[in-house]
Amino acid sequence: MPRPTPISLSSIPFGNFRFSVLALGALCTLLASAGCAVPQPRGEGRLTREVEPSTGRGYWRYLPKDYVAADESVRRSRRWPTVVTFHGMKPFDSAKPQALEWEQEADRYGFVVVAPELDAPDVFREFPLRSASAAFKSDETATLAVLNHLFSTTGADPSNVLATSWSSGGYSAHYMLNMHPDRFTCLAVRQSNCAVTLLDEKQVARSRYHPILIVFTENDFRICREESLEAIRWYEGHGYRNNAWVKIKDLGHERTPDMAAFFFSLAAGVKPSRPPEVLARRQAIDGNPNGLAVLAGKVDALVREPALADASSGQTGRLPTPARPTNMLTRGGPAAEPVRPVASAPPSAASVPPTAARQTGLPARTPPKLSPLSIRVSSAIGVEPLHVGFWAECPSDWQRSAEFQWMIDGQPIASGVNGQSTFRAAGDHTLGLRVLTAEGEEHRAYRQIRVIEAAGASRAGGE
Repeated sequence: MPRPTPISLSSIPFGNFRFSVLALGALCTLLASAGCAVPQPRGEGRLTREVEPSTGRGYWRYLPKDYVAADESVRRSRRWPTVVTFHGMKPFDSAKPQALEWEQEADRYGFVVVAPELDAPDVFREFPLRSASAAFKSDETATLAVLNHLFSTTGADPSNVLATSWSSGGYSAHYMLNMHPDRFTCLAVRQSNCAVTLLDEKQVARSRYHPILIVFTENDFRICREESLEAIRWYEGHGYRNNAWVKIKDLGHERTPDMAAFFFSLAAGVKPSRPPEVLARRQAIDGNPNGLAVLAGKVDALVREPALADASSGQTGRLPTPARPTNMLTRGGPAAEPVRPVASAPPSAASVPPTAARQTGLPARTPPKLSPLSIRVSSAIGVEPLHVGFWAECPSDWQRSAEFQWMIDGQPIASGVNGQSTFRAAGDHTLGLRVLTAEGEEHRAYRQIRVIEAAGASRAGGE
């Protein structure tokens, strides 16, 4: 949304208070008509406005296209992870635009989306929010009732529920995960506000292992950037174990559901029906390792909760979300080969420790210096067309000050800490990275990518 031109209400001769209120309302209506447009394409599912009967609160519900097309048995046999998206300040945002921006992502991943109609985020109410007002608490009650209504009327999955938001809807998203970690299993906020004064430290232990993603942008409103940083510090300071955050280059206060959708798909263990094309165009200028990995298309394994036991795997903990399937957030790359026993042999000079070398009269060997730069990829081998996310593993200060140049088979393709590309030609390809640090040092790294010809492709046209 373009930043509106500042207007001083004191410079307008309202004449009396009643006129000033009417004028302010007209001004908000005018600004809202320009509004925060929804640039995301429409989905092919079904969007309806529903009413939760016990509270009378309205909400917008989107059922993905695969859900709409399926019969009742398929609907009940498949998992449909739930997205609860909290809208920003009225009249600039509302529940329906939130549902609209999520339609394409819901079709891609099979999400059921609900957008409650909130009372608290309103231009006539408190902002920035610093207290749990009556309107804010009514939104809490209504959201829980909406979830109950959703689960009783659809096949939406109550064991995989995302709290997400845009703009001032972040106040509710952060709060709901903090206060109701049994109802919400993941948090992904986008260019959102956060009031850490509303978060209860006594509740931390119940959500410390929930996956959390915080996204903000280079040219966002100052208060959104500052409160995003406050949220990051709060979660890190309270020992949350599965944090991801990223600052996106160039963008302003714009709708970005793609990153939240991809992050939630990893946490819920679902795969997209088609690649997330928009995600490939995002570029980061800052972030922690998990956040940068999300942007590149992959995330390390979640830290498991040690206080709980996982009898099925024999591990000492389990993830807070019921996991079906079990590959929640997995490390990219092929699995390691099992270690094979080898026959013992006399130690060579190269394998003798330095102290032993001095005792035997052999010259001590200096271990080779390891490069601080390496490349990680979401997949190093696959069938054409192969979509690969890649990112640099390097010292954190390089991410802010160094120049990055990515190449495929010697041809430049991208700059920045991370990127994505689709390999359409079968064969072996070389993914290269050149980094020039602020001190003028040059570092290079390479990864081989193998693209396998699709079955039947070589026979196409020959039969």
